[in-house]
Amino acid sequence: MATANTHRQGIRGPCSNIGQIIAWVVLLFSVTVVGALPMLLQGVNLTKVSQSTPHLPLILMGMLVTSCSPTVAALLVACLCPGAGGLRSIFRGVSMWRVGAIWYVIALLVPVLLMLGAKTMIAARLGILPSQWMVWPSFSGPGGLPFIIIGSLLAEEPGWRGFAQPKLQMRYGALAASVVIGFLWSTWHLWYVILPDGFSTVTRTDVVATYLRLTSTAIIYAWMYNNTSLLIAMIAHLGHNLAASLIPSPADGGQQHLVTALLYLVAATIIVFTTDARTLCVRSLHGLTSD
Repeated sequence: MATANTHRQGIRGPCSNIGQIIAWVVLLFSVTVVGALPMLLQGVNLTKVSQSTPHLPLILMGMLVTSCSPTVAALLVACLCPGAGGLRSIFRGVSMWRVGAIWYVIALLVPVLLMLGAKTMIAARLGILPSQWMVWPSFSGPGGLPFIIIGSLLAEEPGWRGFAQPKLQMRYGALAASVVIGFLWSTWHLWYVILPDGFSTVTRTDVVATYLRLTSTAIIYAWMYNNTSLLIAMIAHLGHNLAASLIPSPADGGQQHLVTALLYLVAATIIVFTTDARTLCVRSLHGLTSD
C-alpha cells in the first residue's frame, strides 16, 4: 500500500536532498530560459506566435522544452548528482495504480466540477448565461488533445511531485514542502513575462490567481501523492488540463481564473484541516488505497 512513509524514504549519498533541490531549481529556470530563446531572439511573445511567424518550428520546439523543464531538470539531477537515485527514484510511483477507484474519480472529475462551479458563479454575478458551457478540445496543433494528454502526464509531475516533493518533505514536512513547490510552480508558470512585452500579456488578477491556484493545487496533489502514488498526481494534472480545455476561460481579465483559484483554495484548506501537516495523510483515508 502506498503511504507517506514510502514517499518520505530518503536517498543517502554525497549530494544532500537540499543540494539536489537547489541544483534542480537552477536547472528548472535555466532550461526554461533556453526554451524561450527562439522567441527572445526574434522579439516575439506568445500572443504574436502564428503560422506566419519566422522559424516557427524552432519556436514550437523551444516551447516544448520550456513546458518539459520541471521533468528535464529532475532527470538531469537524478542521473548526474551523486546519490540522487537515478531515474527509478523519480518514476517509482508510476506503476502504483492499484488504488481505490475514488481517487481516479477525484483526479478526473473534481477539476471539471470546480471549473463549472466557477463559471456558474461568474454567470450568477453578471446575470448573463454563457453562450457555451463546454467545448470540445482540438485534436491537432500544440494545444490539441494528444499534446494535453502527454504534456499533463510527463512534462511536469515527475519534477514537481516525483522529484521535489519527497525530498523537501523529508526535512520540512508535506504541507510546508507543497507550499514551497506551489510558489516555485507559480513563478515558473509565469515564465512568458520574460518575453518581449511579456507583462502586457498577463493581468494582475491572473498573477494573483496563478499563485493562489497553483499553491492550493500543490497541496492537493501532495495529498494525493502521499496517500496513493505519483500516477494519481499525474492523472489529476491531466484532469485539470482537460477541464481547462473543455471549459475555457473567457476574456474577462482573469475573473473566472480567480474564482477557480478560490475554489481550489477551499479544497486545499479542507485537506489541511483534516490531515497531519507532516504527511497530509489521515487514518480514515488510508482505507481508500489497496495493496
